[in-house]
Amino acid sequence: MGGIEQFVDTLASGLVRRGHEVRVLCARYRGAPLREDHAGFEIRRIPSSYVLERRFDVPYPLPSPRHLFAAMSEEVERADVVHVQDALYATSVAGLALAHRHDVPSILTQHVAFVPQRSRWLDAVERAAVTGVGRTARLATRVASYNPAVAGWAERTWGIAEVRVLPVGVEAAPAYEGDWQRSAVRESFGLPAERFLALFVGRDVPKKGLDVFLAGSDDAYDLVAVTDRSGDDAPARIFPFMSHERLRKLLSCVDAFVLPSEAEGFPLSLQEALAAGLPIVTTNQPGYEHYLSGEDALLVEREPRAVRAALQRLAADDALRLRLAEGSRAVAERHFSVERFVTGYEQLYREACLDP
Repeated sequence: MGGIEQFVDTLASGLVRRGHEVRVLCARYRGAPLREDHAGFEIRRIPSSYVLERRFDVPYPLPSPRHLFAAMSEEVERADVVHVQDALYATSVAGLALAHRHDVPSILTQHVAFVPQRSRWLDAVERAAVTGVGRTARLATRVASYNPAVAGWAERTWGIAEVRVLPVGVEAAPAYEGDWQRSAVRESFGLPAERFLALFVGRDVPKKGLDVFLAGSDDAYDLVAVTDRSGDDAPARIFPFMSHERLRKLLSCVDAFVLPSEAEGFPLSLQEALAAGLPIVTTNQPGYEHYLSGEDALLVEREPRAVRAALQRLAADDALRLRLAEGSRAVAERHFSVERFVTGYEQLYREACLDP
């Protein structure tokens, strides 16, 4: 699961714990079951094509129109509120349109603003989608984001009067007591016990900055990446995407987290690294000041030289690592409480349902 999927999983699980009935409708990926009970809620998956991802590396599923309309119509008619993720996805467009038709309150969470692609023509396609398909965002009863810059972008782009900035929640990584436990976890991944390890987590797409991370390699530390790129000839230990539980273990045994990305809301991987108490090296993106300052993380330019210099500092300075680790935990406690996250959306649902 990626960031949006984990957002939904955490929110749905929290709502179920509070006694609400939750049903998740999404695109089917590979051989996933069409229906699945998970953490107290039902997941219903629509047969979908991923041809755009295979051919152009654009993670945009194309659900079967017939199956999407039938399933969405059924779910919307029995819902008290419909909550969709990002305005451009086919599931979001269908959900907002059908909720509007059936007079069901709807919530849109907009996760990102415009995201640069690999080519000018893909950028042009995205801009056309934002100005065309994206206008269905106006059908939402309420719109929210967790990044003030993204909220402002949505207000300007689609003429929305107010986009609410709400908290987001993540579970903390498991804590291990003593170097022997940490070494045992590293050994389970085949990682060296004594080296300084810097971790990247993200898809191999331009906005994430995997190439910037890899080009920042140095003898003072080892690079570790969880991504969908092949590990052949990479100056790093490459792991394929793994279960969320396994990833949390990996976060618990490395020394720093690096994400030289752009055009992000505030990535889930970054949130989880903060919750794990890892020193952070990242770029200072619009809206990040809502969560981070230069005292909380090493904010760098999006270039290998800057990443390398930051990691060299961390590898050589125990006091700096300790200060940033404590800062990361403080940021997570301040902003990423799961209970605050669930409460924020629970209140927004009630507000939307009471809207005349």
